[in-house]
Amino acid sequence: MPRLRLTNLGSRITIISIAIAVGTTAFIYVYAVAIGGAASGLGAVKGQILIGGLIAIAVATCVGVYYAQAAARNISRLQDAARKVADGNFETTIPIAAAGQLGQLARTFNEMQRRLAELDSARKQFIANASHELRTPIFSLGGFVELLEEEDPSPEERAEFVRTMRQQIERLTKLTVDLLDLSQLDAGAMEMQARSVDLGALAREVTREFGARAELRDSRLELRTPERPAIAQGDPDRVRQIIRILLDNALTHTPEGTKVTVTTYSVNRRAELTVSDEGSGIPQRVQSRIFERFYTADKSGGSGLGLAIASELAQRMDGRITISSSRRFTAFTLDLPPAPVAAEGRHAGVLAKAPA
Repeated sequence: MPRLRLTNLGSRITIISIAIAVGTTAFIYVYAVAIGGAASGLGAVKGQILIGGLIAIAVATCVGVYYAQAAARNISRLQDAARKVADGNFETTIPIAAAGQLGQLARTFNEMQRRLAELDSARKQFIANASHELRTPIFSLGGFVELLEEEDPSPEERAEFVRTMRQQIERLTKLTVDLLDLSQLDAGAMEMQARSVDLGALAREVTREFGARAELRDSRLELRTPERPAIAQGDPDRVRQIIRILLDNALTHTPEGTKVTVTTYSVNRRAELTVSDEGSGIPQRVQSRIFERFYTADKSGGSGLGLAIASELAQRMDGRITISSSRRFTAFTLDLPPAPVAAEGRHAGVLAKAPA
């Protein structure tokens, strides 16, 4: 009789159903026979009441057992699915055959399972991509070391090897820093010190850092700032990091000699910074994925982490980064909330006194 075995919940449902039927029958019998007196002298009526009560008890028992088994089956499915999720299997969903709270619980569990499956897939893809990006420069460095040990290259070849090895080390260092930043963002360990920042001043500072690199590529780096400074509310170090990422992206993914412009301005009570270039543009299909981790649209280098980090940093500061691109033009815009009015006034006062 395995089908009649009930769980604790099923037993309680059955017992409650029988108790309700017995209590109702007893109440009717006592009232009709002992208290009411209308049927106190009629044995046939008493027998009919008892028979009706027994029938009610039997019906209540059958109904209670049926619903108890249904509830037990649904809960058993939940237990089996939860056990599979604990073992790392996110593929089996629970069939929603019940209404009410159990059905809602099954729907909630299936939604949780779907999200866990997405997170697990993203984790596996992240590990695979990170392993690939780390393996490439490491194998490259290993190959050059073997060549230097086993061969006797000319001074020109040795210099070229050293230059390439230095590039791979820089790539490896940048990737390591990016991975550490991502791990801190995911763990919520990256602290944000929100204060008023002058986007124009930060842009000027970072643009100077990239001046030598732009000259090596014969690219023209231009800075445009308004007379009234664009004052935002954010972490200065993280804003600098975002500007560096946007400038690095513009110089890396555009041909040599491309003009790159950094513009700061205030619009609709928001402070914005735009890094634009006159490159070949970004296709629409790429724009929808440009901020995904490890996504790269071309083979010009990079791990595909910079823009993802910049986007997440902007969101942590209640801002966002948007892209606008067409043929021969691409612009990334950092949009941040404005600083309090008092802070804007102080920055404007300092700017007014500077020429004197």
